[in-house]
Amino acid sequence: MAKYSDDELAVAMIYARAMYELAAEKSLVGALREELNAVAALIEGHNDFAAFLTSPTVDDGAKRKTLEKLFRGRYADLLVDSLQVINRNERQGFIGAVAAAFGILDEERRGGIEVQVQTATTLSESVRERLRGVVAKKTGRKPRIVEIVDESLIGGLIVRIGDEKLDASVARKLAVLSQALLERASREIHSGREYMAA
Repeated sequence: MAKYSDDELAVAMIYARAMYELAAEKSLVGALREELNAVAALIEGHNDFAAFLTSPTVDDGAKRKTLEKLFRGRYADLLVDSLQVINRNERQGFIGAVAAAFGILDEERRGGIEVQVQTATTLSESVRERLRGVVAKKTGRKPRIVEIVDESLIGGLIVRIGDEKLDASVARKLAVLSQALLERASREIHSGREYMAA
């Protein structure tokens, strides 16, 4: 899920909630989650298909027909109908994010919670256990840790619990410091004082 921005997840959550409520009414949540993950993996695994779905030059009618041909009869009508709504609203690039958001909702409804941890290196077991304890105490839910290693973070970590995000990465701290120094320099230059970095 870390590959999706906060904005993408916010949009995806709208679709995921609607799909989840309909699936819950029909007792199809587990099946729909599996099918949605399968479709998201299929799209992510085939760059040409992903490009076709997201291309502004491809007619929406062609996309609609392709979705029908590929998925109708293989997957639940609820999923195919949802994909058509996503297509009609030109959000085809969000299907993976919708699958991730659906998973978050399902975890929450089962009393668990997905905790995404992005770090520069793999977490040690002691840190992982400490994190589980803190999250369980804070949320009252059983956390499922999903680790993503991202060397660009340099150090520290980014934790996402549901749709809350805590960014304590070194890269983020450096970006904040850099922005503060730029703002200070700008103020001093505009005030006419000679700028000297301190």
